[in-house]
Amino acid sequence: MSKMDIHADDYGLSLNTSKDILAAVNAGKINSISIMPNMNCFEETLRLWKAGEADLPISIHLNFMEGYCCGEKERLSCLVDEQGLFNISWADLVRYNYSLRKRELVKQQLKIEVKAQMFRVIDAYHLLEGKKLRIDSHQHTHMIPIVMEAILEVIEEEKLSVEYIRISRELVWPYMKHKELWGNYRLVNIIKVAILNWYSRKGERMLKALEIPPMALCGVFLSGKMSAPCVKALLPDLKKEAARLNRSLELLFHPGSLLEKEAGREFNNEASKRFYFSRNRKIELEAVMELK
Repeated sequence: MSKMDIHADDYGLSLNTSKDILAAVNAGKINSISIMPNMNCFEETLRLWKAGEADLPISIHLNFMEGYCCGEKERLSCLVDEQGLFNISWADLVRYNYSLRKRELVKQQLKIEVKAQMFRVIDAYHLLEGKKLRIDSHQHTHMIPIVMEAILEVIEEEKLSVEYIRISRELVWPYMKHKELWGNYRLVNIIKVAILNWYSRKGERMLKALEIPPMALCGVFLSGKMSAPCVKALLPDLKKEAARLNRSLELLFHPGSLLEKEAGREFNNEASKRFYFSRNRKIELEAVMELK
C-alpha cells in the first residue's frame, strides 16, 4: 500500500486554529502539518508547538494572500500596501504571470518574500537540522508558474535540500465514480480543481527535473466538505489510484477554526474569513478525529 499523509494546513493562522490542529496531532490523528510564516500569532504558536512532544514532518506554508509580509515592505510594492499587508489576489498573480511588462519585477519581489518566509520557519523550527524541506502554499498559489519559479530559484540560490513540494493535482476519477457523493461537490471547488490540475502539469515537469517525487492529493475537490462519511467512502479508491500512479497519498484537511475575536486587520479577505469561521472547519476536525 502507498504511504499516506493525513495532513493539516494552516498551523499558525490563528491561536485557536493552531490549538485545534494540535488537538488532532496529540490524538495521533495527524502525521504532517504546514506552518504559516507570516501571521501575528507566529511566536505564540511556536511556543505551543515547542511545549508539546510532537515530531512530525513540517511544511512551510507560504502565504501571499493575507497577513503581513516577512520581507522588507519597501521592496514589495507589487505585493503589499503601505503597512506591509498583502493586497493581491490569485487573479492578480495569474495576471502578473502573463504580463510582459511586470512579470520579472513581480517574480523578483516574490523571491524576496519567499526567502524571508522560508527562513522564518526554518530558523524557528530548526528545519535544516538533518532534514530536507517540505513546501506548499496557502490557497495553492505556488501552482501559478511565476510563484513556482520564484520558489525554485530561491531553493537553488540558497542551496536548500528539498524533500517535497506539493503538487495540487487532484485525483478526479474516484470522485466521479461515487455518484452518491456528487451533491457534496461545490461548483467553486470543481473550478479550482480544473485550474490547479492545468497548472500542475508544468509544476510536475519542474519537480521531475529536480528529482522531487509528487504525491497524489485529496482535499481540493472536497475543500470545506471533507466530512468523515465522504472521506471513508472515497479512501479505498483514492488509495488504489495512488498505488496505480506509484505515489504516496496526501489527505489534506483544514481542521482549525478562526474565532471572530481573532480576525484583525491581517485577515483582509472576506471570502477567506467566512471559510475560517464556518462550521465546515469543525466538520473537517471531526473527520480527522474519526480516521484510523
